[in-house]
Amino acid sequence: MSDVRVEVARAGRAAHDLADAGAELLGRARAAGTRIQALSAAPPWGADEIGAAFEARYRAVEARVLAATEDLGAQVEDLGVSATVAVRRVTATDDANDALIQGAWPV
Repeated sequence: MSDVRVEVARAGRAAHDLADAGAELLGRARAAGTRIQALSAAPPWGADEIGAAFEARYRAVEARVLAATEDLGAQVEDLGVSATVAVRRVTATDDANDALIQGAWPV
């Protein structure tokens, strides 16, 4: 038998908070991405040879960074949702097992 004890209410709140944090991160990433794209729409680095070379590589990097940031927010949110489901399922399993044991060996 394990000595691990889970405070169900606390674990549930923490899982919910994690999902909320992921949603907040995702929202902020999208807002920042929109602002970054707007600010870089007219290349502020110039149209000279160096500016053109920078522009040629910048857009692909910008797209990857913005996509990765959004993906991180979505994954954190999904992790929180999964943790919430896990807490519910563990609690339901414990309750069902308790009912079986109580039925087999009434006190």
